Amino acid sequence: MTTSAGSAPEPPATDRAGEPAERLGMAGRRAVQAALDWALAVGVGVFAGLVAGLIAIPLAQWGWVPPKVILWAPAITFLAVTQACDIVIQIWVPVRRGGITPGMLVMGLRVQTLRGGQPKARAYLIRWVLLTVDGLLLGLVAVVSIVATKRQQRIGDLVARTLVVRADVSRREPGTAP
Repeated sequence: MTTSAGSAPEPPATDRAGEPAERLGMAGRRAVQAALDWALAVGVGVFAGLVAGLIAIPLAQWGWVPPKVILWAPAITFLAVTQACDIVIQIWVPVRRGGITPGMLVMGLRVQTLRGGQPKARAYLIRWVLLTVDGLLLGLVAVVSIVATKRQQRIGDLVARTLVVRADVSRREPGTAP
């Protein structure tokens, strides 16, 4: 593209506020963060399901429980523990750790209110409940919402009145891990 002699060149795409590439970058960071948090919950659930299976097999062989328990105990344990871990990761950990889940810690993100403060537990609960909506179509609803909204919020953030922003490393207390 050419410019006339007296006009300034157009700023690069990364310098313009609200650039789609920047929005997609945040959506990508949040997608990776969500995948990391979910992988942690599923990993703990798989481990618990394996332990339940290892306990159920001898109990069934000794005749203390019906053989169907070998199938159902690990499956139910996996689902219950994965759900419990997801609740802990999405609600309890951010309340206790300044709005940061394990995945957010890795990706350098944190949750804050629209005014910049620490959200209450109720806001995290709302965000967690609305993950079911945001997760529709393999997370496409959340990605479209993040890219389309002015403050890059998913539906859970809009309802809970929260934002996910880059974590400010300089605000950490001395001696704390990044």
